[in-house]
Amino acid sequence: MKNIIREVSLFFTAKARSFRWLYLSYQAKINFRRILLSVLFLPGFLAAQSGDSLQFWGKIMLNDTIELNRVEAEKNVSRIIDVILSKDDSWVQRLDTIKSISALTSPDDAFRIITWNVPLADGSYRFFGRIEFNATKKLPHTVQVLTDQPTEVSKPASKQLSIDNWFGALYYKIIRTTFKKKVYYTLLGWNGNTAFSNKKLIDVITISDNRKVSFGAPLFEETKGIKHRVIFEYAEKASMSLRYVEAEKLIVFDHLSPTLPSMEGVYEMYAPDFTTDAYKFQKGKWKLIVNYQARNEKENNPEMKKPERGLQPER
Repeated sequence: MKNIIREVSLFFTAKARSFRWLYLSYQAKINFRRILLSVLFLPGFLAAQSGDSLQFWGKIMLNDTIELNRVEAEKNVSRIIDVILSKDDSWVQRLDTIKSISALTSPDDAFRIITWNVPLADGSYRFFGRIEFNATKKLPHTVQVLTDQPTEVSKPASKQLSIDNWFGALYYKIIRTTFKKKVYYTLLGWNGNTAFSNKKLIDVITISDNRKVSFGAPLFEETKGIKHRVIFEYAEKASMSLRYVEAEKLIVFDHLSPTLPSMEGVYEMYAPDFTTDAYKFQKGKWKLIVNYQARNEKENNPEMKKPERGLQPER
């Protein structure tokens, strides 16, 4: 009997050691990544390898299977971008080749907006951004930080927002329009929202003489009133087209409807219904055109498909 008890005891001891080894190996893997995330972020390394570092950390930020590693990688992405933008020659440093971020320059070279995101474990996304202003005869080169505040913005379609309570998005198009000497920069963007739905949006940037940036403006004229920005929400598995047609000066997009009549207002169940609407800029407003009939011609503004885990797709 003692021998049986001893054998059972040895068996479970061996199993416990095996499980402990597996646990320690897993912890070692996590700790190694943590060390890598912190040690490689040395000033000399960062300054010398900024482009390669962005590619490296960007891939971890979007694709690592552990949320903590993705979040830590994003911190390095932010730091690297800040170092790049702090340099005297930052305006000529190309960032639009980095696939893990979006870098768009306004058509008049007044500013550059850089946005990126990190996917979280619950299926939502956290967005980050910078606006870089080119130096002029009157104003120096400056950089402003965009702070994503998704839960603190109620009724965002009717609000003018600042850089401190930005409705975060990954932007893929800037459109410059003017009316009575006022300049508007209209942005098309993507927001991953949740595990059940995606969002795309049309937003507007206005800039004061002293470079105060505002997001949203009462420009979107619809039958139900005026909006400061347009937000489209649709099912996670659906794909919605939102693009600018340069030849016609139109923002063209899929019209969304519930997949079942009983799902009215449940946007996780919305998808394109095979009709198209558009906005046309007239007399200082983006005016809605319902049931727009698109021309059958090739366009030079390809649609930005939903990013995989937040990664900006090829255009």
